[in-house]
Amino acid sequence: MKMPVALTRKWGTAVVLWGVILNLVGASIMGDECDWTGSGLTTPTSDKGVTPVYLRCSAGKVKWLYPRGALRVLLRLPGQDRNFRACVKIRTTSKPGRPVTRVYLEGPRSLIPLHRGEGELQPMRCFNSKNYQAAIYIEATDERSFEKQFSEVEYDLQPLQRGVYSYDPLEECRPCSDEELANVFCSSDLVTRGIIHSVENNDHLEQSLVTVKITKLIRHTAADDFLEKVDSNDILPGPFSSKQVTVTMPQHCGINHGLGEFVFMARRKLGDLSLVCAPRLETWALLSGRMNEDGRAHCMLRS
Repeated sequence: MKMPVALTRKWGTAVVLWGVILNLVGASIMGDECDWTGSGLTTPTSDKGVTPVYLRCSAGKVKWLYPRGALRVLLRLPGQDRNFRACVKIRTTSKPGRPVTRVYLEGPRSLIPLHRGEGELQPMRCFNSKNYQAAIYIEATDERSFEKQFSEVEYDLQPLQRGVYSYDPLEECRPCSDEELANVFCSSDLVTRGIIHSVENNDHLEQSLVTVKITKLIRHTAADDFLEKVDSNDILPGPFSSKQVTVTMPQHCGINHGLGEFVFMARRKLGDLSLVCAPRLETWALLSGRMNEDGRAHCMLRS
């Protein structure tokens, strides 16, 4: 996600021996490229091996019912060899003192804890791929329970620029270029004109929650969950000054209350609407008109 134009904007070091992941169970298991759902009841309780799951998608979900043994989930972008920034959200049916699973990221020599399964809040955890892939290790902690338990990991992968092997936090905060604005408009889940109503920083999630008063809903594809009080037509005449939508940004970008009307472009990310670009309306109107005339856009740009 990029910094809106004209806006200013621990885990512990628990170590698990690497050898624990070397005992893989059975044949490799493919999901449907994006998602995988399985049950530990199909694996003998006495089997402590690791079941491999391979996914090739930019976003999806792994849901493990009645966890037994462990899963090793290998993530890659579809159809390309590129490194990426991965973010995950983890949900389980853990009870106090009775975690269902623990989740780790595979490091070069050890496993890095992402979720200890002890009832803590579930902020988004992010990390970089290595050699175009990242592996998550999900370990069951209660092998004997037959209660209806599950562990769920939702993931989102964003490709890094070619030749870039590390994550630059400031990359998410810079203004979008003209070409990026046009591409993001055509691919966003939500594009709306609006005015910033409030900005709330969540220190635990390390996110800023930006509440936008909608003045004109331009287009949306998969944002119905966030627009329950707005007509579902793709193009709507304004104003909708009494309607609001909340989008998220990384807290380190330091977004504040920018004055005036902006065009907010956001995409779905791990259950939220993540802000990608937000040019001023005047800037976007001139740019979209020029690019429509030049035929440089992948879709009809609107303002």
